[in-house]
Amino acid sequence: MFRSLLKEERGYSLIEVMVSIMILAIAILPMMSMFDMGLNSATAGSNYDKARALANLKLEEAKSLPFTDVKDTFPVAGSTPDSTSGYYDSNFIPVTGTASADFTNFDYRVQKQFMKQPLQAPTSSSESFVLCNVSPSTCSAANGPIRITVTARWGDGNMYTVFGLVT
Repeated sequence: MFRSLLKEERGYSLIEVMVSIMILAIAILPMMSMFDMGLNSATAGSNYDKARALANLKLEEAKSLPFTDVKDTFPVAGSTPDSTSGYYDSNFIPVTGTASADFTNFDYRVQKQFMKQPLQAPTSSSESFVLCNVSPSTCSAANGPIRITVTARWGDGNMYTVFGLVT
């Protein structure tokens, strides 16, 4: 009786099982590359967000300092812009201090440029401030605003830039 039950049971043949495994493998391989692409996109987005946070952090640091400190010592001591061009470029600086753990493989560059207000009322919004390297002899570094440009860079050469005025 038990033998007769076994003879009536039908199962899958080895060929059917092998074909189904191959079909699953063909379907799963493209999905694996899709997960890899998603992981790479998430990493790139994370790096962009970290660079944005670092650049904004350094810009806000400059805005919170007294004007003379921004002019003379930000981001490092002796970082006064050139008197003839009104321009200073710090080159890239690695992140140090308590924030360095959050920004591994990131560095930043600070560019400063003196600006001056025009002598007469501006006729358009583009004339409200003049960059000093346009006419350095008319610049007054003692009281004019400084345009701060912070560029954050990470491992693969991508960059994020933000700028603001410090008065």
